[in-house]
Amino acid sequence: MKYMNNNRIRQIILVCVSCLFTLQAKAEEELKTRDDYVTSAISSIDAVTIEKNAVSQVEEALNGTIPGLYSISNGGQKFSTANYLFYLRGKATTADNSPLVLVDGIDSDIYLLDPQEIESITVLKDAAELSLYGLRGANGVVLIKTKQGSASRNFMRVDLRMGEQRPAVLADKLNAYQYTTLYNEGNRNDGIPPIYNPDNYLNPTDIYRYPDTHLKDDFLRERTMYNYYNFTAGGGNEIAQYFALLSYSRQDGLFALPDDLTGLNQTHDERYNFRTNVQIDLGKGFHLQTNISAIYDDRRSPWRNTSTDVNTTRNYIFQSLMTTPANAYPLNNPDGSLGGTSEYRDNPIGMLQAGERAENTRKLTANVLLKKNLDEWIKGLSIFAQYGFENYNAYYKGSYTSFAVYQLKDDGTYEQYGANDTKVSYSGDQMPGYYSDMTFNIGTDLNRTFGKHLLKASAWYNQYSSSVGGDVPSYKWMGASAQVLYGFDKRYFAQLSASYQGSNNYLRGERYGFFPSFSLGWQISEEKILKENQAIDFLKLRASLGLAGNDRTGGGRFMYRQAYYNGNGYGFGNPNGTSQGSYEGTLGNPDATWEKAMLTNIGIDFRTLKNSLSISANYFYEKRKDILVNQSNVVSSIVGIQLPQFNGGIIRNQGVEGDVNYSKVLGNISFYSGVNVLYAQNKVIDLKEVNYPENENYRYRKGHPVDVIFGFVADGVYNSQEEIREHGVVSSFGQLSPGDIKYIDLNGDGIINSADQKPIGNALPELIYGIYAGLEVKGFDLYVHAEGSENFKLNVRPEQFSTYAYNNRWTDASSGNSALYPRLSFASEHNLQSSSFWLTKGHLVRLSTIELGYTLPSLWTQKISLSKIRLYMRLHNFFSTTEGREGRDFEAVYAGFTQYPAMKTALVGISINL
Repeated sequence: MKYMNNNRIRQIILVCVSCLFTLQAKAEEELKTRDDYVTSAISSIDAVTIEKNAVSQVEEALNGTIPGLYSISNGGQKFSTANYLFYLRGKATTADNSPLVLVDGIDSDIYLLDPQEIESITVLKDAAELSLYGLRGANGVVLIKTKQGSASRNFMRVDLRMGEQRPAVLADKLNAYQYTTLYNEGNRNDGIPPIYNPDNYLNPTDIYRYPDTHLKDDFLRERTMYNYYNFTAGGGNEIAQYFALLSYSRQDGLFALPDDLTGLNQTHDERYNFRTNVQIDLGKGFHLQTNISAIYDDRRSPWRNTSTDVNTTRNYIFQSLMTTPANAYPLNNPDGSLGGTSEYRDNPIGMLQAGERAENTRKLTANVLLKKNLDEWIKGLSIFAQYGFENYNAYYKGSYTSFAVYQLKDDGTYEQYGANDTKVSYSGDQMPGYYSDMTFNIGTDLNRTFGKHLLKASAWYNQYSSSVGGDVPSYKWMGASAQVLYGFDKRYFAQLSASYQGSNNYLRGERYGFFPSFSLGWQISEEKILKENQAIDFLKLRASLGLAGNDRTGGGRFMYRQAYYNGNGYGFGNPNGTSQGSYEGTLGNPDATWEKAMLTNIGIDFRTLKNSLSISANYFYEKRKDILVNQSNVVSSIVGIQLPQFNGGIIRNQGVEGDVNYSKVLGNISFYSGVNVLYAQNKVIDLKEVNYPENENYRYRKGHPVDVIFGFVADGVYNSQEEIREHGVVSSFGQLSPGDIKYIDLNGDGIINSADQKPIGNALPELIYGIYAGLEVKGFDLYVHAEGSENFKLNVRPEQFSTYAYNNRWTDASSGNSALYPRLSFASEHNLQSSSFWLTKGHLVRLSTIELGYTLPSLWTQKISLSKIRLYMRLHNFFSTTEGREGRDFEAVYAGFTQYPAMKTALVGISINL
């Protein structure tokens, strides 16, 4: 036996140590693309794709651009806050399913970032990578890399944009005649005499007593302005490189006063972004990288009250304009005072003139990474340490007056509602949402090739804490992770990954978990039988299996602790006195833990036609257990205290995803296109539901999707009292009358109640896709991107005072079962229930981006000492299929109806490279 020398022993020890510590997000160069050695499911988009698909927020660039990533609008446009919900490969929990987002390796919100400061966005999707993030990885991980400088080139760029935004959907409103007609009809159906004469509103002789206001037309702009100015610069040399960004953007709001009035006339958002990223070679193998970002955001809206933020105020005002009846009051009375009633006091003239609320957001992020190359010890070995923090704070200030409204009475006098005070009051304070995050990582990487052998090893220790506003303990996570990849002859690859991660949210001794994974890769195109094949440029099979966790279970902080509260005092003595008491809150659950996801992925990557055509496909399967469920479902209420949730749920999620990309250059013509598709189905295996009688098995969520819609099964409408008697049921939601929806009595007990509701549809799309295409020829370039989703249901009931109800309502037996809207009633809630009557098949196709550009010939730009000038026009969110019943957006169903609308944008821009 030969003995190893001391150098060899030292090398082995160092390699072993290198598997103990490393950076959680890894160094930026380790953001893997789908190259030879990758065994995991990863997808990325670059800076060009991000810039073309985003107008003001990075979120917009994720719509239909990354395979497997759902991006669903969560309502109408909101200024400087998240406008989208994200899911990776569907949904596998009843709790928070959003992925973990890291910017340059540290936790960060992305909705305030400028799209032009981002170099790439990478999504990690299977256990081969997600197990490294332990109890935070099960929902997927989004890695965002910001731009860096270059040692080979220097650049300066100015990008200027200006355009207009319009509501994508804006509902119609009833005029006074239509509203009063419906109101009278609803009263008659409830046995109440009519209170209006609608004819008075057709040609009113007194516009003050018979007003017909047009609030939507008078106080909402048809279009608003959008402005964006951006300056970026970068460059450097072999020793130091830098990237800097300074940008300003502004979006105006829809609210406006008539031209003859003064006061606050719009909502707007202004944002300033600053970033500087610097990399320095310190010598002797040391490399320093610093990323610093500062954001200042200013949002303004009319004043409402101290507890209502700008976005809530904006929705409130919009809802008031859209739902206030046209005959509610005249805007101004004969004496010039503001019109109003005891019920309707939000006269828009008063609201828009009363004052202003300004919200200022400040966000500072700093990230320092120090690396040391240890090639002198072991070739390919490096160590590093990273420290990052992010601080977010927001304040508001307001100036306001109060206003009164006056109702004209029959005797010519006025009834006042509210206080009329012209004295200006001021208010200001810190807003909720404050946080201060800290990330610390230390670790090592090894990247080494020995002949036909490839060895890549990483290990790291990570700490992350987040302090939030109020008297709340910090959120803390801590752990270590390691990953080892071995490759042989560029053909066979095996990877082991594992993490040991914990959170302070759980009982001491139960805070940590072990999350392993294993993956394999076989690059078939390197086999002799295919290596000389001219048709196949690349072919690889991948497979992975492993465990990841999700601690965002919806159970709140410290579920293991027993809570006690002050209250429930008692009286005693003579005279009576009181003593403060206390009571026991929800029982503690010392066994509370995180969700555990067993993830399986099988994938294939293929390239052909001299790498012009690439195809990637994956099959995935996830079984997630320990989902929080209600203990009250399985334990009798005789216990007499509120019971905690416990980890007892199981959900399965599986599907396929794929993307195809093609590019070709023919002379001076360049063409590229692609499509990505995701089909995912989830199913509830067990949620510890209440036991239902045998004849009500249809009530279980088990066997149905997580986002299942429950409702009644409708069978047309009743056309006569005789038909109601023949059906032989009564409704627990009101007296049945002709024109009411006919619900099927599923359990046969003769009563229509909640026991007759069953799954009637799935709210989350099962199929999503994105399509893009681009063309460049003789200085002109064209880019088109579209997205869509299928296999879901929309359950929205139009309001009784909507144009849809007016045009399609049941009026008498002649309407028959073809009536699209039941009878109107203010007394009965029977027709207001969730049911298949209101269900619509989801079908979303959105033309997200169309951009046409022209780059001036270099001979022209050189004459004015510029390297490049590009002019372009862009349409964003300009076309979308809408729900046929009312024209609602399939994602943001209330936007443009009772919520501030989503916006479509048309802009022109110029990009100048200095």
